[in-house]
Amino acid sequence: MSEVRLGLIGAGNIAKKHLEVIKNIKSMTAVGITSRTRSKAEEMAREFNINRICDNSAELVDKCNLHALLLLVSSDQMFSVTKNAIKFKLPFFMEKPPGLSPNETKILSGLVKDQNIPNMVGYNRRYYSIFHKGLDIIKKHGKLLGIRVEGHERFWRIANRVNETVRTHWIYANSTHTIDLLRFFGGEPSIVKSLSRSHIEKNGDQFAAIMEFESGAIGHYISHWYSPGGWSVRLFGEGVSVDYRPLESGKWIDNEFNEWEITPDDIDQNFKPGFYKQMEAFERMIRKGKLEWPGQDISASLKTMKIAENITQCLT
Repeated sequence: MSEVRLGLIGAGNIAKKHLEVIKNIKSMTAVGITSRTRSKAEEMAREFNINRICDNSAELVDKCNLHALLLLVSSDQMFSVTKNAIKFKLPFFMEKPPGLSPNETKILSGLVKDQNIPNMVGYNRRYYSIFHKGLDIIKKHGKLLGIRVEGHERFWRIANRVNETVRTHWIYANSTHTIDLLRFFGGEPSIVKSLSRSHIEKNGDQFAAIMEFESGAIGHYISHWYSPGGWSVRLFGEGVSVDYRPLESGKWIDNEFNEWEITPDDIDQNFKPGFYKQMEAFERMIRKGKLEWPGQDISASLKTMKIAENITQCLT
């Protein structure tokens, strides 16, 4: 194929962010779009010169001669939309989370395996240029010794703005953003020990976990949803540490306590961070039929979902 033809399911703000990237990749083009709200699809089509607006996903696939699908719906729709899309047997990109529970994710994983469909889940932070530069700094000085991830959610600001289903599954709907960074930086954990407490939310809103990775590195995760804070990562290496606070900015510190800024690539300053490299990886997957690291398909993402499940096990 000379040009990858994409069809979009969903026309919200996240779809716009993806389309801003796609229009700057000459080898990809969005040729069709469908959405529950047709007016949103029409508006998106006008802004990004998408030729066909469809009433449903079946029409999108039937009329647009697609090479792949982008599933860009809200988290509470993702399972049903993806389950339906799998029947088209096209490679697809889906926004996270891949379901609102490990069980939903497991079901989708089984379906794509049965059909042998290449797929990708949008954990875009795996493509942050500053994250890869930070890992390179750690490796240059030796090995990674530890990881600390803070995933405070500022839940008091958003709790009443999300529906009850999403609210009760928030650790999967949103917290897996930061939980997944444990696996990105550290690899697979061999041991996970956790504590969780409920201040307001019935499924927990205070979480702490400690883990050992297969590499021998130690990981810490902490999240307090009703306490002021934000998302951050600290990497501990041999004579060097790397800090991301917030996640979109970074610095590294040597054992003389000198500090240097880690500068993001231009593409992460011009587009939503991680989105450009992520979409390039999706294109390579379509052309080669295989997803490369650091990309995550549904089956790999299930590992992140299971860590999230583990973190909630000791709820009191």
